[in-house]
Amino acid sequence: MEGEEIEQYTSSKSRYNNNRHGSDGYARPPPAHSIYGEIDAEVLGYFKNVEETLDNPAFETAEELRSFVDAVYEEVEGNELVLVTDPSCAIIVEKLLRISDGFQLRVFGDRISGRSVELFSHQWGSHVCQTLLTLSADAITKEVNDPDTDMKDDDSQKEGEQQELRSMQQLVLDMCQDIKPELGALISQQYASHPIRVLLCLLAGKRVDEEGADRGRFRSKKSGKYRQAHNSNGLGKRSGKDNAPPKVPQSFTIMLRELISDLATKSSDTEMRVFAVSKVASPVLQLLLEMEQSFNDKEGEKIIAALLDRILWDVATGKDTDASVVAQRTSWFETMIRDQGGSRLLQVILKVAPASVHNKLYEKHLKGKLAKYSQHPLANFVVQTLVSTARSQEQFTDMCQELQSSFGPLLKNNKHGVIRSVVEASAKLNTQQTQVIKWLREAFGIESDEDQKLFVLCLMRMTRIENVRDLSDKEKSDTRAFHLQGSLIMQDIMKMNEGHNKHIVTSFLSQKPDTTLPWCFSPQASRAFEAMLASEYVGGKVKKKIIKNLQGHYVQIAKDKFGSHILDRIWAVAEINVKEQIVAELLKRERELAEHPMGKCVLWTVRIELYKRRHDEWVEREKGLEKKKELFKDILGDGFAAGGKPNKKRKH
Repeated sequence: MEGEEIEQYTSSKSRYNNNRHGSDGYARPPPAHSIYGEIDAEVLGYFKNVEETLDNPAFETAEELRSFVDAVYEEVEGNELVLVTDPSCAIIVEKLLRISDGFQLRVFGDRISGRSVELFSHQWGSHVCQTLLTLSADAITKEVNDPDTDMKDDDSQKEGEQQELRSMQQLVLDMCQDIKPELGALISQQYASHPIRVLLCLLAGKRVDEEGADRGRFRSKKSGKYRQAHNSNGLGKRSGKDNAPPKVPQSFTIMLRELISDLATKSSDTEMRVFAVSKVASPVLQLLLEMEQSFNDKEGEKIIAALLDRILWDVATGKDTDASVVAQRTSWFETMIRDQGGSRLLQVILKVAPASVHNKLYEKHLKGKLAKYSQHPLANFVVQTLVSTARSQEQFTDMCQELQSSFGPLLKNNKHGVIRSVVEASAKLNTQQTQVIKWLREAFGIESDEDQKLFVLCLMRMTRIENVRDLSDKEKSDTRAFHLQGSLIMQDIMKMNEGHNKHIVTSFLSQKPDTTLPWCFSPQASRAFEAMLASEYVGGKVKKKIIKNLQGHYVQIAKDKFGSHILDRIWAVAEINVKEQIVAELLKRERELAEHPMGKCVLWTVRIELYKRRHDEWVEREKGLEKKKELFKDILGDGFAAGGKPNKKRKH
């Protein structure tokens, strides 16, 4: 969509925002100060003292902490709405919520109930609501496990109040009822979008991790920096065992379906398309579509189809008989794929859409344009997702035919993600592997046998052969020049059969041991190194040679946070005589390793104490593990690591 049509959609978006955010007063960003009046000076002073106590807690028992929180809630009763919408007090309320138990969270939630729309769309109140919803997951899980938990008595509450206090489940459902009529306006509102995302995750039974990899989905960068500056992140941190998805009642699933259905059916086509390219609303639509897998019945499929139709101009159920509709849909797709929010939404659609919709998007809107889109700064991510989600070998082959001549330009223009997606899909679908390796070699300019020896260095640096030929040995061993995408591509190549990964493996073995040793200490290169050792398609003789080149350096490797993982992998594939050599080398500097955090773990892995005291038993144990791994190889694959336990995944 270009020219006048883009202007038309831009003006539609402006009119929509003016209409929905102006007259009702709900979705318009409020002023920074509280919308419920000024805070009494005495209450403000008390609350500042509360913050000092929260920042420097001196509670000796859990009962003391609980009594303190109860006292604070009692003192500020009636001022909750003023506090949560005040810039200086809202962050203190969040800190207080993070040390509150389930009953106290319910008390607070009950006091601000009925004001969800105003608070969601308030600059400070939205953060408090978001924190309350995030913390409510554990309370809801307890209520599901023990339905009578909300009736248990509490010494700090009056008997009459206990019977009236709603459960956390009911508070959340009531909150949903509050926002349902204004959901379309709220998802496009700057401050309301984030708490709505948390609410949707809670309804779907998904744990919200505001500090993990998905923190950008639930907290803006500005919000994260503000919370960190005001010492809010450290309070109420959860242990690993609390990261399991929360249990939710059936009523939550029903409510989630109602919200999606209302949004899909009651929003106009123009509104939905404005949402699709909105930086604020598009992430909410992405989240809703990712929850599509929860709706595996016919009614749920109809809801999702209606949502996709509104976003993509009847792409799910519409027919291609009307030429004007086809032209409008094509123009709209062109707009979406070049838009930041729209392109991300298309990525999610390609991942979750049924095969019929996925194939239609490819055939009608992407086929024949992959080379062009792969060079676009935003559209190339859609191409990556399309290739990664190819539904058949035949479909992937068609995509490869379009992209084969693009490997060189993609490498030149740093669009490495498209290349990686092709390699990954080729390994996963077990097709086009010979051609993919050929296209890689051509992109790097590798022609002669001498150039072939440098293939692995070109790949890890994601650069052409002319930039590698004249490097000194010292420069070749510099892993700081290695590229993350190069490492990922090499890991994918190791999932191809021996006839295809041999080009990389032989190139690796052509390097001097001093050149490849630094790989063990690099975050990118170490993962590629591990992939060679772990691959079932790399022969045993090759692995022996790789391991032999590390002899004399095992202590250094064991003390490195990346190298220690490589040593674990070596231990999982090495034969008994090689293990003897490794342990003998480690034993010479046992005390040094025992005082090192990584070295200590390696000593435990190789069972150093058993080796020293009962050597014969150690030998029998390791031989038994080898037999066991061989016996269960077909079942456990290469995940069967030292000690008979699967290797834990680690992040780059």
